[in-house]
Amino acid sequence: MKETIIRCKGMVLFDTQLSAAYAMEQGMIAELPTGEGKTLAAVVTALSLALSGEQVQILVFNDYLAARDYKENKEVFQFCGLSCGCILQTTKREHRQAAYDCNILYITAREAGFDYLRNFMAFRESGLLRQHFHTAIVDEADSILIDEAGIPLVLAGEEPTIDKNYMTVWKTVEELDAQDIEFQEKEHQVWLTERGAVHAERLLGVNNLYELENAHYLEMIHTFLEARLLYKKDRDYIVKNGTVFVIEHTTGRVAEGRRFPDHLHLAIEIKEGVKARKGSQIYNMMPLQFYLLKYRRLCGMTGTAWSSRKELKNMYDLSVIRIPPHVPCIRRDHEDVILSTNQALYTQVYHKIRQIHQTGQPILIGTQSVEESEALAGALRKRNLPCFVLNAKEDEKEAELIALAGRPYRITISTNMAGRGVDIKLDKDAATAGGLFVLSTGINRSFRIDQQLRGRTGRQGEPGESQFFISMEQPLIKRHVIENTGKVQIRRIQRMAEGEDAQMRYLLEKYSLILEKHRRMITQYREVVLRDIKSVHFFETNAPVLYKKRVAESGTQGVLCAEQQLLLFYINQHWVDYLAAMESARESIHFAILGGEEPVDVYQRFAVRAFAEMEEDIKKDVLSKLKTCKITEHGVDLRGEGLIKATNTWTYMIDESKSQFAKVPSLLKYIRKLKGTQL
Repeated sequence: MKETIIRCKGMVLFDTQLSAAYAMEQGMIAELPTGEGKTLAAVVTALSLALSGEQVQILVFNDYLAARDYKENKEVFQFCGLSCGCILQTTKREHRQAAYDCNILYITAREAGFDYLRNFMAFRESGLLRQHFHTAIVDEADSILIDEAGIPLVLAGEEPTIDKNYMTVWKTVEELDAQDIEFQEKEHQVWLTERGAVHAERLLGVNNLYELENAHYLEMIHTFLEARLLYKKDRDYIVKNGTVFVIEHTTGRVAEGRRFPDHLHLAIEIKEGVKARKGSQIYNMMPLQFYLLKYRRLCGMTGTAWSSRKELKNMYDLSVIRIPPHVPCIRRDHEDVILSTNQALYTQVYHKIRQIHQTGQPILIGTQSVEESEALAGALRKRNLPCFVLNAKEDEKEAELIALAGRPYRITISTNMAGRGVDIKLDKDAATAGGLFVLSTGINRSFRIDQQLRGRTGRQGEPGESQFFISMEQPLIKRHVIENTGKVQIRRIQRMAEGEDAQMRYLLEKYSLILEKHRRMITQYREVVLRDIKSVHFFETNAPVLYKKRVAESGTQGVLCAEQQLLLFYINQHWVDYLAAMESARESIHFAILGGEEPVDVYQRFAVRAFAEMEEDIKKDVLSKLKTCKITEHGVDLRGEGLIKATNTWTYMIDESKSQFAKVPSLLKYIRKLKGTQL
């Protein structure tokens, strides 16, 4: 393997790279520090497995990395007689199967998941993509396997119209004042007061907002209040070219192809005065975690997995091996600086930046939001400190800005997005000045994300420094009552936040697993129908008299085709209804708390009942349609019957906070109003 890399790329592999490659071949996560050559380690693993007959998919974080790594490494695979492909979001469907059939494929994890979901919409076996779930090598494994794991991949289509009630409800929400609303921003909660409910009822012209017939109004009001008060522009989303884009908090990037759940996304569009999209029907969905678990061998690499090793073991049964750098790290990590206020923090930060800048050291400044990055840039420019800004609004310049961030006197301000994919190459003069200085204006909820930022400097034995400035007014710190402001205590708060997030991911996984079991069942049945309708005997078994009549009219082949087409369509249609019902159930599951039941148990019982009803509804609708539809030797004209719809794909932003399960105060008010009693 070393000789192959030397001949094709003129590079000698480090022993650490070979160790990482071997660990991945054994089905492990290899933690290799930034700049140690993880990309080539993955190439070695892929070569070894592909030459032994495995089909290998290298799952990367975004299309830029997929295209870059494919272009840089395909000659290595071709030298060994192996085929190599690449699939991007823009790759046409007719070219995808050839790429999946290659020995090695570069693709984003999300795009591979979407292709799997699209198979659910196929009406012919030839429309299925064969994806070969042999081996997946996951690049930036902690980000994909943990941060992205619970976010649902969604296959959806637009509803024909926008509900006119949306604008009415939004105008109602705008009329509500401070006495109408109880609002806890740090807990991410908002709900109507009793006065607010009366005010909303008057504005909407309804007698009782809490009657079942008005439940849709109540749901929209709460969602629109969240959009108005809890979701902030340039922190949670940006508006660019008349479109709302979701910001992924762990990276600071625009989350490609991601939306807030329907009513929330629509409310934010109305709030920002951009053209509101139509609502959507979800045709199929699954968390990325369950897609990744389909691979026989799952392995990966990252610079920051050790602190999450327990969660990786619990979620995927993956072990993490820590591989030291081939050259010792000489980076100096300075102690955290704790300040009592944001004002004091920025005063110190401005002083520190000027001090470092005078030495010629390049500086990379990590900020917590788009808003903060732009405010800091403005303040530095006023102080005659020129700087470059990299955030979700400028993400197309990411590679260029990061590549130049290692030049002398260069000041680069970034959100969390700077940690992935592109190396910062240190200029010789910058190295002499002391290397890249990484400065952060706060801590993240995860120590792992902080380490990603630190890891931008001190690569391969180069000099570098890092330091975190932390304000006691930072939301993460304010949420916790602490006895002192010591550095150890601050980092303890971060560990508590990590524990909360891990616990919430575990809770969400329990809900998702219930849905996933049913998704597997319906997908398996649909594939049987699609591949061999003769083995199903659905029509003949459930309506033998009608079956014989239709065979006499249209022939056996035509009836079998019609049976197959209608089964496929109504499976899809009722799966849509099932998913909508389960989403509504999850939203209202908080009532179980008041009854002293475990919400997840109530949710499971509802799911079992809903799935059984779905099976009956499929049966009824297929038989009903078979009585009346026109059947030819080719089956049913689905387009003529209005049974084919366009689809789109995105991922949903989900609420991983504890507060999503803490709506009891508003529920108590709801119960009081229904019962007219004091609880």
